[in-house]
Amino acid sequence: MEEASFLTKFGSKVYIIHRRDKLRAQKIVQQRAFDNPKIELIWDSIVESINGNGKQVTDLSLKNVKTDKKSTLEVGAVFVFIGFRPNSNITRESLHKDEGGYIITNERVETSIKGIYAYGDVRAQLVRQITNAVGDGTTAAVAAEKYIEELEDKLAHGT
Repeated sequence: MEEASFLTKFGSKVYIIHRRDKLRAQKIVQQRAFDNPKIELIWDSIVESINGNGKQVTDLSLKNVKTDKKSTLEVGAVFVFIGFRPNSNITRESLHKDEGGYIITNERVETSIKGIYAYGDVRAQLVRQITNAVGDGTTAAVAAEKYIEELEDKLAHGT
């Protein structure tokens, strides 16, 4: 939904084609989209094909999943967004996660298990973009280095 609102800065109309009859986005984000005159929602539908003339997109072939009715929607571009599903089951350890399955960390990207760090799109945070992942990766590397140094100090002093 936020992506659609952002895209209205560049186009005269943004269509959201959604396979269900309700959205999962936060209510405030949904309301912003509903209130935006440049956004039109097409409910209970899927894109069957993206069509063009060999040089650019011209239209979409849509199908309503409830009625099986087919239609054509003229468009000049397509932005595909299929949502987020974090790959947060990559470890056997049970890390603390939020209701969406994102791994909860502190400001040093430390997880609920000492020595395990999470960063990027798998981490619970407000924005999921490559710039965040790069910054998180740097934080994780520095935090992991400090953690290893602490372990080495403990081993050297027999504690």
